[in-house]
Amino acid sequence: MTITKRREQHPYRMPALIALTAALSAQIVWTVWQLMTAGFSFAVFWRPVAFTTVFLLVAITRGTVRFINALGRIMIASAFLLALWNRFDDFSRFIRYAGQVLSFMPPAIVPFLALIATASEVGLCIAMFFGFKTRWASAGSAILLFLFATSMVISGLSQFDWAVYVLAAGAFMLATVDATLLSIDSIMAWREQPWNSPVATN
Repeated sequence: MTITKRREQHPYRMPALIALTAALSAQIVWTVWQLMTAGFSFAVFWRPVAFTTVFLLVAITRGTVRFINALGRIMIASAFLLALWNRFDDFSRFIRYAGQVLSFMPPAIVPFLALIATASEVGLCIAMFFGFKTRWASAGSAILLFLFATSMVISGLSQFDWAVYVLAAGAFMLATVDATLLSIDSIMAWREQPWNSPVATN
């Protein structure tokens, strides 16, 4: 388990931690309520429980453990991948779903927005999985997921089934910490480090 080095804290770390704590609290309350009223269903709970557990660890450690942060990064990439998995088999079905999520938008622009969202998810999924420009990818993921969750709420849909606000706040948190373990960013940073020859003379 790798602990990040102590250095000057990112200015948005505390707001991100507060947002993540709030999202986790709401998600946990929903989960407990669902268990009490509807009972346990693996098909319903595995995604929100998996997402919530990882980002609960990020919140508890306050983003100081690189391994956990990297796990959060992979979890967000996995969430995008799950959302994209069967989308291209029947893209018209996704456009219909996008119409439900974006019920407050003019129907004529929904297909365009669906294309933009899909392209963004593909790009962010790849960037987060491989850890390329991790902080920027995390910030982009946070914005996209927040917009998606808020659109669902406005349209009367439940975002809790996928813990979308947890993912959004978690991505926001990752944008303020070091989540570059096992990533392209870490390889590039290592290659850019100055090399001191052991036989160098003064």
